[in-house]
Amino acid sequence: MPTSQEPQTLAESLKQYTESVPEADRLDALHKLFYGFYSRIAIVDRTTFELARWAKEDLAFVEGLTPTMAEAMRDNAVHVGQDLFGARMRTMAALRLVSAQMAALREAGANPAFTQRYAAAFDEDAGVIRTYDLANVGEHPDLPYDPFTYDPAAEDD
Repeated sequence: MPTSQEPQTLAESLKQYTESVPEADRLDALHKLFYGFYSRIAIVDRTTFELARWAKEDLAFVEGLTPTMAEAMRDNAVHVGQDLFGARMRTMAALRLVSAQMAALREAGANPAFTQRYAAAFDEDAGVIRTYDLANVGEHPDLPYDPFTYDPAAEDD
């Protein structure tokens, strides 16, 4: 266990969280945590979308902005986008850890009922974050509807 000066790893934090929840409620709590992390993906995706739109469309309307300043701002937007991408990748790693923990806790062949019915995801066509009913599998093409097998590196067939 880390000291107060050593940061906890995500795996250690997840283990501590899981052990703090009563055993009968752990799978449901992890399911909520999984989609809570996915809402972070929605926020990052929405922010990235807006940043790209801003850099392409809005800079032309900033009063007094010289072409050199506009180019510098576009370059800075690229750096911010890279930071957002890193945040998305870290969140995907967290989702993978929660998914593995859920899979380990689920009894073989069990199809547990969860209290979390909706997940937030970014709707790129509309440019907004909205909720999706988890019972409507496939309603959002990128939303992971099976939290027990989340693997963003897996190939879509």
